[in-house]
Amino acid sequence: MKTFQKYFTENTPEKTIDKYIKLVLKTIDPDDQVEIYYDFEEGMQKVNIKVLDRVLH
Repeated sequence: MKTFQKYFTENTPEKTIDKYIKLVLKTIDPDDQVEIYYDFEEGMQKVNIKVLDRVLH
């Protein structure tokens, strides 16, 4: 599993955060399963993107 995590200041616009998420999604294989978590904490916004391992059959 790969994890991409980035912190933004609390006044960062959602458009900028969306650009970051789209950029990360462009770098991975489109067939991979992805979990995206967004959390607003004191004074910051956190984005956590988890790329799950594939199970080969």
